Amino acid sequence: MWKATYDLVAQVPMGRVTTYGAVAKALGDVVASRFVGLAMSMNDDIVRVPCRRVVQTDGRIGGYTGGGPEKKTRLLRSEGIEVTGGRIADMERYFFDEFKSDYPLKNLRKRQLLMKRDLRLTREGGSEFEKVVGVDVAYKGDHAFSAMVVLDVDSGVEVARAVDEIETRFPYMPTFLGFREIPVIRRLMHDLDSSTVVMYDGNGVLHPNGFGIASQVGVEFGIPTIGVAKRLLCGTVTGRWHGNAREIRVGGELAGHVLRSPLSKKGVFVSAGHMITSEEALNITRRFVRHRVPEPTRMAHIAAESARRGTRNK
Repeated sequence: MWKATYDLVAQVPMGRVTTYGAVAKALGDVVASRFVGLAMSMNDDIVRVPCRRVVQTDGRIGGYTGGGPEKKTRLLRSEGIEVTGGRIADMERYFFDEFKSDYPLKNLRKRQLLMKRDLRLTREGGSEFEKVVGVDVAYKGDHAFSAMVVLDVDSGVEVARAVDEIETRFPYMPTFLGFREIPVIRRLMHDLDSSTVVMYDGNGVLHPNGFGIASQVGVEFGIPTIGVAKRLLCGTVTGRWHGNAREIRVGGELAGHVLRSPLSKKGVFVSAGHMITSEEALNITRRFVRHRVPEPTRMAHIAAESARRGTRNK
């Protein structure tokens, strides 16, 4: 994605400017706008990739790592672009968005939609789960540290854990998180089976696309998953509290629950990921609520952060 972004910006001709959003659209989705800004700030080839020609949508020139806004202004003026008061004087006149692109994010979105066809919120047999696996990922530059902590469902006792580290270059972009993290956790997933449910730090079907990272992980590896997120991305919390939970509905349909622990007024947002019902997802997560974040993902987060800091202590 980095190379694709730089290749697009390299197409902006002298005397023209584009915007972070226009480059993101040429990648295939405007949600990549913030990433485009990050890529420009890290550009180390200002000759081939003229990041000075990328400005904000309203015409403000924005920052420039090659010498600050003042130098960016001088460079743009040297190309015949009128800049007044820190803005491009006539954006329509100078604006460029005639990119040649294969829209890589659109292709990834198509892959997501194909995967979503395999999403199931039931499972055959209906036998009780024996283990819950919390999974989380921490990052340090281009290095990703994934952790899984395996807990016995009945006793809540930890029975195993593992940590892995790989290099990753796929950037963070909303709704594309699965493509960033699935390669990172892949080596941890190979021994899991249908008697195990994975609790993932992210959304399941409680997602604008109805297919969050917990669902994508479940379909990718063919395993039951639960999404436990700290932010509500869509839906409406409805009805009364039933114990420590309330329903969340999207378009009138049950999509998940907000679940609150006795130690936190802030809840987490629980939804089915794959091969599990909404009720099962809630009941299993309830068993592990002590702090705000349920124990499986809380422990996995601690393990991933410890690995990122260079220690592996509990």
